[in-house]
Amino acid sequence: MKILVTGGLGFIGSHLVSELGHNNHVDILDGFTNEYPGHKYIHRGSKGLQETNDIEKKHRDLNLKYRLGLVSGKLKNIYNNHSFQPHIPSENYDLIINCGALSEAILSQHFPEFTHDSIVTGLARLKQCFPHTPCLHISSSMVYGTWEEVIDEQYSLGSENHYGISKIKAETLCGEKDVILRPIHVYGMGDGKFSIWMNIERQIAISKPVLVEQAACIYIDDFVTAVKNIVDKWIPGTYNIAYNFVRTEKALKAVYPKEFDTQIKLGPTGKPRGTLNCKKLLNTFGVNFEYSTYEDSVRDYFGKYENFCQKQ
Repeated sequence: MKILVTGGLGFIGSHLVSELGHNNHVDILDGFTNEYPGHKYIHRGSKGLQETNDIEKKHRDLNLKYRLGLVSGKLKNIYNNHSFQPHIPSENYDLIINCGALSEAILSQHFPEFTHDSIVTGLARLKQCFPHTPCLHISSSMVYGTWEEVIDEQYSLGSENHYGISKIKAETLCGEKDVILRPIHVYGMGDGKFSIWMNIERQIAISKPVLVEQAACIYIDDFVTAVKNIVDKWIPGTYNIAYNFVRTEKALKAVYPKEFDTQIKLGPTGKPRGTLNCKKLLNTFGVNFEYSTYEDSVRDYFGKYENFCQKQ
């Protein structure tokens, strides 16, 4: 099978390229940038602290190296001077996996136009170039906005931030041949922007507690397993993807070798965020997740992180 992965150098995309590249021809379409219009670097932690800047840079560089080690295939550039000017390869593909987009929802409020271009315009132009090619579109649980219960794919859509709004608009571009996947809090090696270990190390450095939101999540290894099943069976539709457990501070403290304080982060309503019903995905594609607890998954994650650091 010939597959085009947009955002193939990103966190999710690089893992998919690595796995699907074993038995398929996989090409990459990517902007190859972590920057946003007008900003060389955007600090998400405590402003003005060089130590936290250094920690974030170290982890971003480390995870970029990891992603580059994962990918194989042909690199294509998707951005030109921060505007969406795609250089679409003049080839026919059996499948497009669309991961290319602004990945930090919090930044969408600062860059609404860039958010719309990367999420909505990007998919629209792919559809123009490949109108008959099935697409696996990586959407987001943020299309649901704020919720407190367990919800399935029939839950009403609505979001108050530009990221969620753009994801909703992008989904309307998908057709009857496509698969829409709605993940929540994907984590694992290669995630330089939301690295669990970067967050802990940074908070320790500034003597502040690590914020832990007890929300649903999915480890990248199990996410990739699900995508493989989807590609093999290919039954168009919209699917949630998440574990039936939530993140806990106990799991992080059990795995990380240093002591640190934690603070529970609540959802936007002041209550714990709700979770996703994923029975449709599991039953349709016969997906069996490898990890049954959050601690098991972060233990595997930390083991890979330590091993990779030791080799640098």
